[in-house]
Amino acid sequence: MIGRKLALYASLIAGSGFVWVNDCRASAFAIAELGARAAGMGTAFTAIADDGSALFYNPAGIAFQPGTRLQMDNLVVVGLFRFFPSSTPPGTTVPEKGYSQSVRPKFIPVASMYATKQFSDKITFGFGVFTPFGLADNSTNFNDGDPKGTKFVGRFAGTRARLESFWFQPTVAYKISENSSLAIGVALVHTHLMIETSFLNPLDDALTFGREAAGTIFPGIDKETAARSIARLLPEGRSRIAGTSKSPGFNAGYMYKHKGSKTNIGLMWRSAVTHHLKGKASFAFGTDYPLEKFIDKDLLDKAFPRQDIKGSLTTPATYAIGVANSAIPNTTIAVDFRILDFKRFASVPLNFSITEATNKDARTPAEQRLTFDFRNSYIFAAGVERKLGERKGMLGMLTKDMTIRAGYNFDYSPVVDKSVGPLFPDASRNGTSIGATKKRGNKEFTLFYEYLNFQDRTTNVPANNKVFTNGSYRNKAHLAGAGLRIFVGEPKK
Repeated sequence: MIGRKLALYASLIAGSGFVWVNDCRASAFAIAELGARAAGMGTAFTAIADDGSALFYNPAGIAFQPGTRLQMDNLVVVGLFRFFPSSTPPGTTVPEKGYSQSVRPKFIPVASMYATKQFSDKITFGFGVFTPFGLADNSTNFNDGDPKGTKFVGRFAGTRARLESFWFQPTVAYKISENSSLAIGVALVHTHLMIETSFLNPLDDALTFGREAAGTIFPGIDKETAARSIARLLPEGRSRIAGTSKSPGFNAGYMYKHKGSKTNIGLMWRSAVTHHLKGKASFAFGTDYPLEKFIDKDLLDKAFPRQDIKGSLTTPATYAIGVANSAIPNTTIAVDFRILDFKRFASVPLNFSITEATNKDARTPAEQRLTFDFRNSYIFAAGVERKLGERKGMLGMLTKDMTIRAGYNFDYSPVVDKSVGPLFPDASRNGTSIGATKKRGNKEFTLFYEYLNFQDRTTNVPANNKVFTNGSYRNKAHLAGAGLRIFVGEPKK
């Protein structure tokens, strides 16, 4: 029986807690493509904002949308992530094509819905449901019974994560003049977060246990030598943390249209939101391990019991400016610049409800504060759309009332090298997109496709050697989406 019943490791919880927050991505975990028309233009839509997705890109745009309009957009993401570690534990077999860190499930749908109604020449009301922040990834390529040499080497830095942040946003837009408008929205933000990670890492938190148990299991042996041996003989643990929150969010926009030059200028602000999460933490351990007969069956379970947990994280504010020009007949050209202040995502506190102060067998700390030091990110976007003119024959029938578009965006990643890992395999990226809209009666049908090419990234952070997340990350993603817009009462003129 091991001496002091695991005067074990807050370090273990530090490891699992690190993953809990590492889940959140923006450019790492921000979602920019929440409107099929906008995404086809590379998301350069702040100064256009002439459909329901204006509630996301620039709510002031709904002031110039007469009548009643309904819209639904759906985005599908296919992420392809490959990791080539620079070092591995002895006996590890790295797949020839690196470790797959694909987004799972392979096809992740992200839906958004919008409705707007003009009540007078001055006032327009809108309501949108969308997810500006979200993530789903899975690096779990093994079963607990598989040989250790086949397991993902970075599993002690995270294996599976899911983040969903839904904005339910009513908005009022006011037309200041014939050419300008202002809008304000207040949102209820519902957030769900789930993270899984492995722990009892032989190079890290398991050593703390080894030092505690050294005198009992290997009496007379040098403490550090015994600790290293014990750490390799422990079961592998798994932690799972999940929580939800409801918080307020705010959104505002401004639009100015200069008719003489056919130029629009748009401004948008979306507030930062601090999410006060409440949920559960649970821990599980492997069986049939070499030290099993030396440890009480329920000792680890008592040290790390299932319990309530609280935490908080802040998603960034977004600041956007856009310019669009339609001086060329049937053509609109637009550019956007957006800043996301990810420096707000600097540290995250975790609070556990069962600690040694309240339960003599427990070894979870009262609070663990995690530090990430994200940097601010920015997005540059440019796009063009063109309404196709009348044509004769079959081609004319296909292209009648059709608009085509293309776009480009550059997204500068906020994730610093020390936070790159299985839950943040992030890098700055270049996106190219195409799209088209077809009108029929009082309906519009829109499709788009975007290819995201992440810049290859290699990390070499000494502190990450113990969790084997240093190495090369080679990633790409495919995005596709569709949108349906309905003009209630009468077709758009």
